[in-house]
Amino acid sequence: MAERARLILLLAISAAITMIPACRRSSTAKILNTPHPIVDRFGNPRTYRLFLPRMGKKPLPLLAYFHGVRSEGFKRIPALKKYTGAPIEETGLISFCRVNGIILLVPDALYEYQFLNCTAKGWVIEKEMYGIEKMIDSVAEHYPVSRQNIYLAGLSAGAVFSHFLANHRPYFYNGIISHSQAYISEQGTILEPAVPGPQFGVIFAYNKMDYPELIAFCVASEQKYRQAGYRTVLLKDLSPPWHQWSGENNRRFWRLLQKMGRQP
Repeated sequence: MAERARLILLLAISAAITMIPACRRSSTAKILNTPHPIVDRFGNPRTYRLFLPRMGKKPLPLLAYFHGVRSEGFKRIPALKKYTGAPIEETGLISFCRVNGIILLVPDALYEYQFLNCTAKGWVIEKEMYGIEKMIDSVAEHYPVSRQNIYLAGLSAGAVFSHFLANHRPYFYNGIISHSQAYISEQGTILEPAVPGPQFGVIFAYNKMDYPELIAFCVASEQKYRQAGYRTVLLKDLSPPWHQWSGENNRRFWRLLQKMGRQP
C-alpha cells in the first residue's frame, strides 16, 4: 500500500515538472515579428512587431504606436540632421509597456512619398488605413486584448494617422496620444471629429522648442475636440526639447489615458 502511494506521488511530481516549462513559456515577455500574416487592399503583405508582456488570465490593454516621417535624406538637411522620426526604440515605450502589462503593436509603414525633396515613409492615410486596421483587429483576435482598452499613439505624422484611425472607428478606440501634431487634412485644415463626443480621450502634447506651426495645430485641434464634447488635455512644453517623443512622460500619458477614455 505504501509502495503504491509512493508511486502515485512520483507520477504526480513528474507531471508537475513536465508542466513547468510550458507555464513559463506562456508567462514570458516576447517580441514577435508579424506572427499572423496581413495583406492590405492593394495585395501587399504588411509587417509589424508585437511586444507581448507576461500574460496571465486577465485581458490586457493594447497600444499601437506610429512613428513620424522617416527618411535617410533628412541627414542632408541641416535643420533635420538630428531628427529621427521617433522609432519605437527611442520612445521608452517598449520597456514601459512590458513592465505595465500592455501589449504594444508597432506597424511598419510601407508606402513611400516625397517630402522636402526626399523619399520618405510616413503614413499615407488612404493607402495605410485598411491594412493597419486589419493588423489591429488580428492582434485583438489572437491575443488576450481587452476590447475596452485599445489605444493609439503617434508622433508628428504618426499622430495625424492616429486621429484618422480613431475617427474612422470612433467606438473602437478608448484614447489616443497625439504628440506634436493634430487632426489635420493634407492641406493643413483643422478637422472636426467624425462624431460628437465623448468617445475616445485625446491627449495632445508638444515639447519645448517644437515647431510653432505644429504647436498651433495642437492647440486648435484640442479646442475642436473639446467643443465637440470629447475629454481632452493639452500638455505643453515637455522635455526633452524639440520635435521628439517625450519618453519621460510615458507614465503621465498612460495615467491620463486611463482617466479620459470612454467610461464603462
